[in-house]
Amino acid sequence: MLDKEKIIKFNSKLGIKTEFFYGDEEILGYAEGDTIYLNLNSNQDFEKTNRHEVLHFFEDTEEFQIIKKQLINIKNLDKLRNDYLLKYFGLYTEEDINKGILDTEIVIDMLSNNSIVVDNDLVKVGDVILTNKIKELESRRYLNLSINHNLFNTKGLSNWEKLFALNYYNSKDYLGKNRVMRSGDKVSIIKEDINIELNRLYSLVNKPKSFQINVNSPELIRRYKGEIIALELNGEKDEANRLRKYRKLRLKELSNIISNELYEEYVHLVNFIKETTYEEGFKALMLRETLLKTYMKERINNEDVILVDKRNMHESIMGHMTFNKIVLDTIYYHAHEYNNFANLYYAGLNLFNQSISKRSMINLEYVNTYGMGHWIKFDGKQTNEEEYIENAKELAVLVQDTPWCTKNSASTHLAGGDFYVFVDNDNKPHIAVRLKGEKIDEVRGIKNGNAQELEDEYRDVAISFLENNKEIKNGINWLEKEEWNKRLIYYNKEIINHAFTLDEVDNLLNDVFIFKDYKNHLGYVNSNLTNLKKNLILIKDKLAKYYNCREEEICFGDVNFNGTYFITCPYKVIFGDVNFENSRIIDLGKLEIVSGNANFKDSVVTSLGNLKYIGGNTDFRYSVLLDLGELLVIGGNADFRYSKVKNLNKLQLISRSSNFSNSNVISLGNLQRVGRDIRFDNSNIENIGKLEYVGGSIYYANSKLAELGTIEKDEDGRIFFSFKCNKKLILE
Repeated sequence: MLDKEKIIKFNSKLGIKTEFFYGDEEILGYAEGDTIYLNLNSNQDFEKTNRHEVLHFFEDTEEFQIIKKQLINIKNLDKLRNDYLLKYFGLYTEEDINKGILDTEIVIDMLSNNSIVVDNDLVKVGDVILTNKIKELESRRYLNLSINHNLFNTKGLSNWEKLFALNYYNSKDYLGKNRVMRSGDKVSIIKEDINIELNRLYSLVNKPKSFQINVNSPELIRRYKGEIIALELNGEKDEANRLRKYRKLRLKELSNIISNELYEEYVHLVNFIKETTYEEGFKALMLRETLLKTYMKERINNEDVILVDKRNMHESIMGHMTFNKIVLDTIYYHAHEYNNFANLYYAGLNLFNQSISKRSMINLEYVNTYGMGHWIKFDGKQTNEEEYIENAKELAVLVQDTPWCTKNSASTHLAGGDFYVFVDNDNKPHIAVRLKGEKIDEVRGIKNGNAQELEDEYRDVAISFLENNKEIKNGINWLEKEEWNKRLIYYNKEIINHAFTLDEVDNLLNDVFIFKDYKNHLGYVNSNLTNLKKNLILIKDKLAKYYNCREEEICFGDVNFNGTYFITCPYKVIFGDVNFENSRIIDLGKLEIVSGNANFKDSVVTSLGNLKYIGGNTDFRYSVLLDLGELLVIGGNADFRYSKVKNLNKLQLISRSSNFSNSNVISLGNLQRVGRDIRFDNSNIENIGKLEYVGGSIYYANSKLAELGTIEKDEDGRIFFSFKCNKKLILE
C-alpha cells in the first residue's frame, strides 16, 4: 500500500521534494531539480523507486563510490549489464556506458533492494549512506550567527568580522583540507584573511570556467531527463526523441547555457556588492554563502520549509541567492535578532517582495483584468540584455510562494524570453505566462500545487490575455485549453444545478472524450475533467436517451469481468476501463464505447461486435479475435503481439504506439495514422494499406517490410520510409 506521507517525510529530511502525478504507465518515476516525481499510474513498489531516485542524488558521495568499487570487483555483473543495456537503450550513449554509468544504475538498484541480486547487507549500506547524508545536512545547514565565547570578547574586531572568522575557520578549504587559523596576532590574521578571501571572491569574475557545469553532473543529467519526460507528457515526442538521439550534444548545450547564466549572475552580484558601503567581512560572508550553498523555500506537508544544501560550483545548477540593498540591509542590520540565517535571509526577501509590484505595473491594451489585479512584465534577455539579471532577481522573489520552478531558475527563463505575472490587489501571483523566443511556452496557475492549474476565478483574466495574443505561436493552443476548461466548469455547474439538457450531451461528450486534453504541468490529470467524469452518473437519464439504451446499459467506472459469470457484456457504454482477461465473456453484445483502457489479453471474446471506440490502451495479446469488426479508433497504445487478429477492418486511428511484432496481421487495411512508434519487427505484415503518418519511429527488422523499402531523407531533412511501390511514409 502506498504511504505518501512516509515518502514525503523521508525525502524532506534530505532536502528533496516529492510530487505524485498520473502519466504513462511505463514511467515509474524520475528526479528533476530538487524534486522526485512518482507516477501513480504505474504498478510498482513506490518506496523502492523513490529510494532509487534518492540515491542518485548522492551517487558522488564517498560512501557510494567505495561500495560501488567493491561491488563491481566482487560481483559477476556481466549478465546484469546486458539486461541493463536493454533497459536503458537509447537513454545512455556508448561513451556513457563505457564510463560505467550502467554500473551506477546496477549498484543503486542493489542498494534499493530493487535488483535480482538480493543482499540485505547491501540494503543496510544504502541506509548508512542516506543516514550519513541527513546528519551532514543538519550539521552544516546554516551560516552560524552565534558568536562563541572565544571570539565574543576579542577587541578590535566588529561583529561581522567575528562571524566571518567563526564560519571561515570552521570549514574546509578549496582542496578539501580543514582550514585553521595561523599562529600570531588573532585580530591581524582575521582582518588579513578577510581581505585575501574577498579579493579571491572578486577575482572569480575573471574566471568564467570556475562556473562551468560538468556534463556528467547528476543535477544536469536530472534536468536533461526531466526535460525529455516533460516533453513526452505534453505530447512533444519529436523533440523528446531529438534530445535522446543527441544526448551528449544536449548535455553540453545545457551545461554551457546554465554555466553562462550562473557566471553572469555572479558578475552582476560582485559589481553590485563592490559599490556598497558594507564592511569587508560582511561582503566576504555573503559572497561565500551564495557560492557555497543553495536556498529554497517549499511547502511540504502544508508547512513552509526552507531547504539549504551544499553548492558545488561544477555540479550545482541552481541560481545564486538574491542580494540587493533591501535584502542585504535586512541581513546587515538585523542579524542580532535571528539565530537562523535562512529565516533572516527570507525576511529580507519578503521586504523586497513588497516593493516589486510598485515598480512594474503595465497596461496591456485591450486586455481585461476585471479589477482583480494587474500584470507585471519582466523583460527577458532578448528584450533588455542589460537589466534581465536584475529582472530575474525580482521575478524569483515575487514567485517564492508559488509552485512554479521559476523561483529557482528565473534567469534561465528570462534568458529564453519575456515573462508575465498576474498578481492580485495584495500582490500575490496567480498566473504566469512564459515566453520562449517568439512563442508562448507555458501558461500556469497555482491551483492544485504542482499541477499548476489556473484558478477558476482568474481564468477569464488569462483568456483575455491569450485572446489578445493568439497570433503569437502557441497562443491559440493555450487559449483553446482554457476555453475548454471553462466549458468543463460550465457543464459541471449545469449538472450540479440540475439545469443540464439533452441538447448539450453531444458537446459534452466531445469535450470529455474527443477534445485533445492539454496536459497540466508534468502530465498531472486535469481536475476539471476528473470532476466532470465523476458527475456523469448524475445525467445518466440524458445519456441513456442520447445512446438510445436503458440506464442500466451504461456503466460509470471500471469493469473487471474476471471472476464473473457473464457470457455477454451487459453494457452499451462503459465510462472507464474494462478487463476481459480470463473472463467468460464471448460476446460483447451492444457494447459500442469504452472510454478508458480495454484488455482482451487471454480472453475468449470471439468478436468485437458493435464496438467502435476505445479511448485508452488496448491489449489483444494471446486473444482469439480474428478481426476488429466495427472498431474505428484506439485512443492509446495497441498491442497485437501473439494475437490471432489478421484483419484490422475499419480501424483508422491508433493515437499512440502500436506493436505488431509476432502477430498474424498481414495488412494494415484502413489504418491511416499512428501517433507514436510502430513495430513491424518479426511480423507478417506485407502491406501498409492506407497508412499515411507515424508520429514516432518504425521498427521493421526481420519483417517482410524490410524487403520493401528503406529509410530516406528529402532535401528539407524530413525522414521517409520509401517503399519500392513508390509510396512514401512520413516519419516524425
